[in-house]
Amino acid sequence: MIHIQVDRAARGAVEAADPRTHQLATLRLLGDEIARPLDEQQVLERALTCLLEREPFEAGIAYRIVAGAPDAIATAASTQEGFPSREAPRERSGGVPDDAALNEHVRRAIATGQPELRDGWWALPVDRRAALAFRPVDGGDPVGPEFLRTVAVLIASGLGRAALHARLAQKERQRARLIGALLTAQEEERGRISRDLHDQIGQALTGLLLGLDAAIEQPDRVELARLKELTSATLGDVRRIALDLRPSVLDALGLDAAVRRFARELHERHGLETQVAIHLPRLSSVEETVLYRVCQEALTNVVRHARASSVSVVATASDRQVQLVVEDDGRGFDPSALAPADEVGIVGMRERLQLLGGTLGIETVLGRGTTVHARLPRRAG
Repeated sequence: MIHIQVDRAARGAVEAADPRTHQLATLRLLGDEIARPLDEQQVLERALTCLLEREPFEAGIAYRIVAGAPDAIATAASTQEGFPSREAPRERSGGVPDDAALNEHVRRAIATGQPELRDGWWALPVDRRAALAFRPVDGGDPVGPEFLRTVAVLIASGLGRAALHARLAQKERQRARLIGALLTAQEEERGRISRDLHDQIGQALTGLLLGLDAAIEQPDRVELARLKELTSATLGDVRRIALDLRPSVLDALGLDAAVRRFARELHERHGLETQVAIHLPRLSSVEETVLYRVCQEALTNVVRHARASSVSVVATASDRQVQLVVEDDGRGFDPSALAPADEVGIVGMRERLQLLGGTLGIETVLGRGTTVHARLPRRAG
């Protein structure tokens, strides 16, 4: 709980201005004060301070609205000469007035969305996130609901800017984590390819070289046949590594053929039954690449985590969008319990789609499988 002590001693010539001019000046100053902070708490604190410094209020409280109810987060009061505090409000821990009637008053104002004066306190709903309450000075210039409604609009604008900044900051943090995870994944992939080249291709070529040296000295049909088989297997390994990096069939024959080839590989390696039904015209190279990588990641996740016996891949197009659906009959998962490495795959799919204006949706139920929905807008022409 924040408590703000307000100094109203230096008001100068403003006191001599007529109330309307004074309130307009207050609104301008309030707009300036809450335009700078990029935190919702600071917006409310500065609003309280500004209004108690400028207007005939003796005390104020800022509330966050939690489940429709006010939750006090900051108080402000003045004890300066010329702005008496009157009797101090009854206080509980943190300096918040222990007044259930005041909370109920604020709650009613939140429900109506209009400022209300009751029992010596103004209750001012700001928006769905916040509300304020003010106690006017006895004998001070009256403050009307029209002025307070304008105050609420200004504060709501400040809260909106602060919330937008918070979302952007969170997005940047997520993006930074994603970039870090992608760089790590990239290095791991390079390490895997390096090991494949060294352990499989390198050893095979070394064996082939030694065998050919021996065959030159003393030709042997059996040994030559073995070297031929080794050469064929090595060529297959090279092709597999190349296809993992970029399937040439995607460029030559399109998404349908590329997904079917990948599904066959999964069946051969892991026994996963995959039904593929892709009914799409040829898309741009970028679109087909994005959809293929999303499908590849989704199917890889099925193999790694789902314990599924079968999975289906369906892709269709309408006048407005292209949709890819990957659905398995596995064990499902709890999205909130994902390990960071697993979350990276999902974020990567979403980021790929968002670059083309698309979206990713995931439906999953523990014990009842997972469905991945990828959507891209259709491009003109």
